[in-house]
Amino acid sequence: MAEHTSGYVLTLVALAAGVIGVSVVLSSPGWPGLLEAVVLVVAIAIAERTEVVFRWDREAGGFTLIEVAVTAALLLMSPVHVALAATIGVVLAHVASLRTPVKVGFNLGSTVLSVSVAGAILAAFPAVGPLVAGRPVLGVAVAMLGYGLTSTLAFAGLLAMRLSDASWMRTLRRQLALHVATNLGMTSVGIVLATLWELRPELVPFVLAPAAAIHLALRASLRASALLAEQQAEHGRLVRVVDGASDGIVLLDGAGCIQVWNPAMQRLTGRATPDAVGHPIDEVLTAGVHAAADPVTGRWTLATAQQRTPVLEQDAKFTDADGTVRDVRESHAFTFDDRGRCTGAVVVVRDVSRQRELERLRSDFVARVSHELRSPLTPIRGFASVLLRRGDQLDDDQRAEALTRIVDRADHLHALVEDLLLVTRLEHADVADLVHAEPVDVGPLVRTAVDRVRIATSGRTVTCVVADDLPLAHADGARTAQIVDALLDNATRYSQPDTPVEVEVDADGDDVRVRVIDHGPGIPPAEREAVFERFHRLEDPMTMRTGGVGVGLFLGRRLAQAMHGSLRLVDTPVGDGAVLELRLPVAAPSTPSHTADPHGSHRAPRR
Repeated sequence: MAEHTSGYVLTLVALAAGVIGVSVVLSSPGWPGLLEAVVLVVAIAIAERTEVVFRWDREAGGFTLIEVAVTAALLLMSPVHVALAATIGVVLAHVASLRTPVKVGFNLGSTVLSVSVAGAILAAFPAVGPLVAGRPVLGVAVAMLGYGLTSTLAFAGLLAMRLSDASWMRTLRRQLALHVATNLGMTSVGIVLATLWELRPELVPFVLAPAAAIHLALRASLRASALLAEQQAEHGRLVRVVDGASDGIVLLDGAGCIQVWNPAMQRLTGRATPDAVGHPIDEVLTAGVHAAADPVTGRWTLATAQQRTPVLEQDAKFTDADGTVRDVRESHAFTFDDRGRCTGAVVVVRDVSRQRELERLRSDFVARVSHELRSPLTPIRGFASVLLRRGDQLDDDQRAEALTRIVDRADHLHALVEDLLLVTRLEHADVADLVHAEPVDVGPLVRTAVDRVRIATSGRTVTCVVADDLPLAHADGARTAQIVDALLDNATRYSQPDTPVEVEVDADGDDVRVRVIDHGPGIPPAEREAVFERFHRLEDPMTMRTGGVGVGLFLGRRLAQAMHGSLRLVDTPVGDGAVLELRLPVAAPSTPSHTADPHGSHRAPRR
């Protein structure tokens, strides 16, 4: 594309040079005086540098005033002289403005060819109508139309070289009316200038002065427009940053009135931006919305701002329109004038509720794990101490009882550590790698788990009903037993010892369903999904009456999902106990029947 454009421009320049050469040889005009030649060259150079830029129809356009100088020169001088002066003037104008060689060549070739065509038309036009310096004004007007047509055709050729499709024709059609209008307007100005030069030369500056003023005003306007566009773009970027920030941002003036209130602040407080901007901060952040050690009154923290502490940080709580309370961290950055007076502040409000919740969970987790470790370690230490100090004084039954308790508590510790390690594996590995599904008869697995609970909780009624003709489930037998153990452990842990626990196993559609029903206090609606989160407990870790670190239901749901099943809490009225339902997909009929060992390796996870 660049090679085609350069070749086109070189052809244009060569053609212009040939036309000038032929014109000089054929006409052999007398040379004008040095002053006239210098004035003409300078006038063309200045006119070529004087560019008027404007916008129309969402497009930018512009033109130079060279046609004014050419029109006046054609009325006052020989066309050959005008062509030669145009050549020198265009080169000087573009060299001074450091234009590229291709642009210089195109403008030079286009201008010289256009001047030559205009000169040829003027030479052929009869001397009729009003004359200026013996040349017909009407002829010059027609000649300048030829000038405009030639320059337009040259521009069309350049567009055709640069654009591969026919879009250059649409561009040319859109600009054609503009080219004709500017051509007629500048031709008229050039005729007036030539007439004044002949009659009253001293008045010429008064015609040029408005053009110069318009040019300077347009340049100033363009600079102002560019600066305004840059500022608008910068403002747009700042607005996008402020509006897109996850932290709340408030800008206060020196009087404590809100200037900026971003969408994050609207989410934190429930106060819409139009209701906040322009209002005093103490009218927006009222006591029902904002709570902190430093309440929002008057100019808020602006009243105590000091230059030696330009940034102030404090904790607070925000309450939105729904009553949700959020912990936030406020950072107040103050601005001061030359006299040290506070002129405003930027307040960045960060929602730290999640961070505080994580800190609370971390603290609760440490307390729960410490409690769970301390509980079995105490009897292990006690029985081991008895065996160490006076083991030879104990009979066989006493020694067996002590060792049995030590092993039982050690198994409890082992189960706790295994659960915690499994939680870690679920966070850092593909949970599907932890299960190996195959056709499993869920009935015997559940009966075995119920038998273990009956032995561990003597005196409690635990019933188990397994439907007849129960289909096989496509599941991991050991993981299924682990989930059922966790459900039974949860039911016995959170219900009174004298209340029954019921277990039902049946088929429901394409699923094998296991339901564990207790008659404890139930789970509040707001906590019914939270209980499936890791380390979540309904009890305060400092006052809890039951053991566990809160991973049993978390592991159960994740393992059930890995087997393409589900574990959920059935909605029941508060106080009517809890119903936990495990669903596992029915095995495909074509899969070989195989019953998992109900005594497979598993352990009872702790909730």
